[in-house]
Parts: sequence; structure tokens; C-alpha cells
Amino acid sequence: MRSIKRVIITAGGTAGHIYPAVAIIEYLQEFHKDVEILYLGTKNGMESRIIQQLGIDFTALSASGFSLSRSYFKKTLIYMKFFLNLVAGFFGALAVIIRFKPDFIIGMGGYVCAPVFIAALVCHRPIAIHEQNYIPGRLNKLFAKYARYVFLSFEQSAALFNQKNDKIKPRFIFTGDPVRKKIRDFKLAVPGYEKWHLKSGRFTITAFGGSLGAEKINNAIFSLYEYFRDNESIQIALICGTRFFAGLKEKYNLISKPSDKVIFEILEYVDQMEKLYRITDLVIARSGATTVAELAIVNIPAILIPYPQAIENHQYYNAEFLSKNNKAILIEDKELGSGILISTIISLLEHDKKKYIEIKNSRLGTREINGAKIISEKILGI
Repeated sequence: MRSIKRVIITAGGTAGHIYPAVAIIEYLQEFHKDVEILYLGTKNGMESRIIQQLGIDFTALSASGFSLSRSYFKKTLIYMKFFLNLVAGFFGALAVIIRFKPDFIIGMGGYVCAPVFIAALVCHRPIAIHEQNYIPGRLNKLFAKYARYVFLSFEQSAALFNQKNDKIKPRFIFTGDPVRKKIRDFKLAVPGYEKWHLKSGRFTITAFGGSLGAEKINNAIFSLYEYFRDNESIQIALICGTRFFAGLKEKYNLISKPSDKVIFEILEYVDQMEKLYRITDLVIARSGATTVAELAIVNIPAILIPYPQAIENHQYYNAEFLSKNNKAILIEDKELGSGILISTIISLLEHDKKKYIEIKNSRLGTREINGAKIISEKILGI
């Protein structure tokens, strides 16, 4: 019988890092109940709430990253904060690893991985990395040479790690981006029309800008609402993000009319995306790795607007992957104000939705890949 193993999973910051980690945790809880799991994250990140809801032991570490600033003073403060948190996070992770004695440590992204990986190497514990984006992040590139496995969401990403030693190529394993079970099983979800004041039978557009929202997408969707306000066959659900919610509700109350025929619902945050996917016909969104992975699973046509300031423009390449496979239309952020979003939707719906149906019927091979299973069983040595 396989001995009980202990696994540390670390990820933090955004849903794009946390939800793939959740998918792995769900798989381990369902199929490998004898595995002990400890999650290392940050105190103020989304992970502190999400992970503890799964009944997983959670330990918060100090960690922070870099942000763009033209001010020399602000840059200095950012770098000082980064190194101070790196040192504090390292000693925190070191204490946890010595106490917990993990058999394996896997990092799913976010700055919290840096102190954990350093502590793991000091303690001679094996590490694995999962790269969610098409373009590898700087942290993953740095630690890839020390990792036993580097799991990839995109097969083509292996060549971008610039590893000189050909012998390490087998360590790169294509897994896709792990997707939570409830998203994979979204067709089993009860349609949530009433929950969001929507109606069955209308063409449903769902828009969101990632877990924190995106102001430019919010503004573009308001323009969409004004264009379609007399259309009784369309409804729009905008997940705007907590920081924008109050202002957008006030704006909507000022410009909406009793005669509006389109249904326009502004949502602060949705934690049951499977129910919303169940009733969605078209997604308009940023192209973070988790969004791209979920769209591949749920097979919903999308208009993707990459975040232009993403590190190494990785969101563009994520979106380009779906676009090249005829599963999405890519619009650059700088083009949003030109009315291109409206004209794109019109082109999708004209001629009895010919172009929309073509995208809907395209097949994507990565849909069938269960990344959580591949990663879990690889690190467990199965």
C-alpha cells in the first residue's frame, strides 16, 4: 500500500493562480484521501478565504511583488518591501517545511512561491512548478532549473524557458491548466436565471475583467448596453468587480430608462461561475490563464481583450491561442473605444448567427485533458 504523503501547495494573489490550485486540492481530496495537504499563501490574498473553505490547513506568509512606477522613490520602496517580505516569507516557509516535512511542494504561481521555493531548496525538498500562461513568468523561469517537474498549460511554452540542457526536456509535462470540478461539470448546474434577474430564451452575454474587475471593459460594456437598449432578444450580465460596483450602479440608475428592452444586470462578484456559464452564450473578458482554460472546457464563444500591461504581454498570447483555434475573437485593449466591440457582436449575430455557430462548433483538443489528475498523480509517483 502506498504510504501517506504530505504535499504543500502554494499560490497567491489572483484567482488565476488560486483556482488551478483548488482543482488539484479537489482531486486529491476525492481520489487520494490519505494525502495530507498544507497550503501556503498570503494573509490578504483571495486564497486565505477560498482555501480555508475547503477544509485545508492554511498558513499565511509574507510576500509582495513588483509593480510599475516611474517614481524613483516609489521604486525604491517597492524593492525594499519585496526583499523584506522575501526574507520574512523565507523564514516562515522554512519553519513550516521543517515541521510539516512535505514529500513534495508545488507552486501554482504568485510571489508567495519565491520564499517557499527557496526554503524548499534549502531543506532539499522536491519542487514542481505549474506555468499557467503561454509566456512563462520570470519567477517560474528562475526556479525551473531546480524543479523536478514543470507542468505547462500550453505545450509550446517549454521552448520559452530557454533551458540549455537538453536532458531536462522530459521534465516539461503538458497538463493544461487545472480546472475546478464544478466548472468541468457546469452542464449539471441548475440554470440561474432568477438569481441574476435574467430570462430564459434571450441571447446572454456575460462580461468580466478578471477577479478584480477591469475599468476599460466595464466602460465598453456600458456602451454595448446603450447600443442594445431597445433589443428585447439580448441580455447582458456585467461582473464589474467590487471596487467599481457602487459607481457603476449609480451610473446605470442615471442613464437607464423604463422603456429599455434589453436586460442589463451589474454584478459585483460571482462565486458560482458554473451557473452563469450554464446560461451564457457569449463571454467578453480579459484573457487570464484561468479564463482561457475555463472557456476551453465550457465551449462558450468569446471575445477576449488581453490586459496590455500583463507581464511580457502574456495575456495576448493566451488569447491568441484560442483565436488561432477559432474559439475566440481577439480585440486589443487600445481598440476598445473605437466601437469595434459592437461591430464584432453584430457580425457574430448576423446571417442567422453563422459566424457565432462556426466558433461554437469548433473543437479544441485540450478540453479532454484533466490537468489536476495528471499533476496530482505525477507528484505522488503514481
